[in-house]
Amino acid sequence: MIRRFFLCFLSVVFLTPSVNAESLQALAGIEQTAYVFAMNDAQAYYDNPQVIVDAMDKRLRLQACSGDLEAFSTSNANTVGKRTIGIRCLAPIEWTVYVAVQVKVMRPVVVAAKALSANQTLKASDVKIVMQDISDLRQGFLLSTNKVLGQQLKYPVAMGTALTPRSLKQQKVVQRGEQVILVAQAGSMEVRMNGMAMEDAVLGDKIKVKNNSSNRVVEGVVQAPGIVQVTM
Repeated sequence: MIRRFFLCFLSVVFLTPSVNAESLQALAGIEQTAYVFAMNDAQAYYDNPQVIVDAMDKRLRLQACSGDLEAFSTSNANTVGKRTIGIRCLAPIEWTVYVAVQVKVMRPVVVAAKALSANQTLKASDVKIVMQDISDLRQGFLLSTNKVLGQQLKYPVAMGTALTPRSLKQQKVVQRGEQVILVAQAGSMEVRMNGMAMEDAVLGDKIKVKNNSSNRVVEGVVQAPGIVQVTM
């Protein structure tokens, strides 16, 4: 029964010999509708996405739609990578086809500058920033080297591999009583002062620090080992 239905579908969609070419739906219009739908979705979440539409089977023969084509998707709107976009016609003959697209979003991500071993404490020469398609990075990614310097790797990483939050051990990069550099910005001006950490912290933590010059205790965010960003 399933085989009979499949052969019937082929005869209607692919093998109809007598349909006038002027009454056929242009495949390029279907592909364009899928492209616009996927691009609008992607632009709602990402800057400068790229959408690649797979070419449809040229043997496909569909009755020309008398109204606008309707695009839809069953996946999340912010999906990157491979997607399937449905294109529906309601009149004069109702039909639906599916178009495969790929959504790419290029971002500067942190990768290993060389082969790195497990438990290695990362320094500036171990990592670099490379533009990559984040749709390929299913395990996550990091956008700033400040997030990895001073951290240890949980497992070995090959050269060029994107580092992920899961690949890092959260190490304390500031110890209580440690001398640190306080960095404050006012417009384009940056001021650096010596200070002392009042507590332990990992990257991104908000901690209390004491300004050595004024003895005033302020709060700041740990930006890198020994570096705390404070507000003036």
